[in-house]
Amino acid sequence: MFAKDGDVKVTAEVQIAGSTSAKSQSWLWAWANSNWPDNVMIGAKRVRSFGETNSIDELTQTYVTDVDDDLEVLGWELSAVAVRICDALGAYRSPSAEGDARYYIIKGISWAG
Repeated sequence: MFAKDGDVKVTAEVQIAGSTSAKSQSWLWAWANSNWPDNVMIGAKRVRSFGETNSIDELTQTYVTDVDDDLEVLGWELSAVAVRICDALGAYRSPSAEGDARYYIIKGISWAG
């Protein structure tokens, strides 16, 4: 949900795509993170299945290494892939702490109220 002055204005149905880590300089797919419940990883699991079907290593490996030394770009690129595969509306990146961030795909959005 998105709020202004404490009032909820917009609600969104989201799925976690994955997260980036400055320490490991990599992306971790949500489907590989045991901290997330299954109901928020449906999209990420669909991405993994697509990767398996089409032999795309970056979609089936637990970690994707940041070879271009731009972790934020890696997060957005892989989130964009998830948006496309899952026919989502877009992506959202949570505020980061020291280079770590979570990336979500937006499946639905509506005005609150």
